[in-house]
Amino acid sequence: MPGTGCHSGDVRILVVGAGIVGAALADRLARQDEVTVVEAEGPGAGTSGTSYAWINANDPEDPSYHRFRTEAMSTWRRLAAEFGDPAWYRPSGHTTWAAADDAKTRLADRVARLARLGYAAEPIDPGRLRELEPHVQAPPDALIAHYPDEGFVHGGPAARALAERARESGAAVVTGHRAVRLTTEGDRVTGVRLDDGRDLDADLTICAAGRDSPALLETAGVALPLVDPSEPGSAAPCLVATTSAAPGVVNGLVHAPGLSVRPAEGGGLVLEAVDLDAGVDESASPALIQEVGTELLARARVVMPGLTAEVAEMRRCVRPLPVDGYPLIGSQRPGLYTAVTHSGITLGPHLAVLIDQEVHGHASPALDAYRPDRAGS
Repeated sequence: MPGTGCHSGDVRILVVGAGIVGAALADRLARQDEVTVVEAEGPGAGTSGTSYAWINANDPEDPSYHRFRTEAMSTWRRLAAEFGDPAWYRPSGHTTWAAADDAKTRLADRVARLARLGYAAEPIDPGRLRELEPHVQAPPDALIAHYPDEGFVHGGPAARALAERARESGAAVVTGHRAVRLTTEGDRVTGVRLDDGRDLDADLTICAAGRDSPALLETAGVALPLVDPSEPGSAAPCLVATTSAAPGVVNGLVHAPGLSVRPAEGGGLVLEAVDLDAGVDESASPALIQEVGTELLARARVVMPGLTAEVAEMRRCVRPLPVDGYPLIGSQRPGLYTAVTHSGITLGPHLAVLIDQEVHGHASPALDAYRPDRAGS
């Protein structure tokens, strides 16, 4: 594509980051190109493995972006079929409700707008809620909605499976070493230097390093407009709790007022609450983190009255949040392509398909609205 210096045929591609975006890219690109992946820890060990990992297009506010996300949901279904419908992909459906009058109005409006866009969204009655989620209790006067096509993934196993398939296709997966800076010749990016002093050269370097992307790109004088997770009150960090075993307590995603819950990989539950993330920046004390876990569990026991599980682990998830909320995808310098987004779980495999096309000379109009330089244009 223009600006990358790439062309049809084999290309030496270096992917920095093996979260869901980087792993999906490696899996896709390794079918045709010489691919190396650099990951400081292991595939899916960062944000992808700690996030709530909800696959959805649940916001009707921007119809174009909504369509982009619905296409990404379809890409997930095709990808999962290639892997034989693996346990890490869970098209479980999503149930939510509102209890306060103003919240009911907003939820009813959302369901109606999504339905007009052709999205599977419907109000349901308490009886249907009991069929879907027998152990979940909503207030008797709540407005309940169901989104049958939504789901979630276990991000760590999904990223590992994609990275392993990339390896089977010939990709080199370098773990345990961090890319500390981009290497350059004039204006062109030629690869990265690792923390052990090695230089890895490439025709195209793809930065898919999530929250770490701005620091890496800055080494070549390239800016990326992400929310700074270190600023007090930043929206980027959140806390996610995982409980001890709670088999069968929930079947899919459940969003109650003040609580999000879904099944965890190990048979427990994943718990999160947006309002409890306030103040949970990188300096949050262990006492505050424990306090959040206690409150999450208390809320969970209201929503699921029979719950006996305890909090087993608290994890801080730092999300790569573009300042305007939309993906940052495209060429930033000759030899450099950036692929950083919030909602990476939903978008990762679909972005990989589109970026694969661009790397091989076929510009994707679907990505035009999400170029990294849009803020300065």
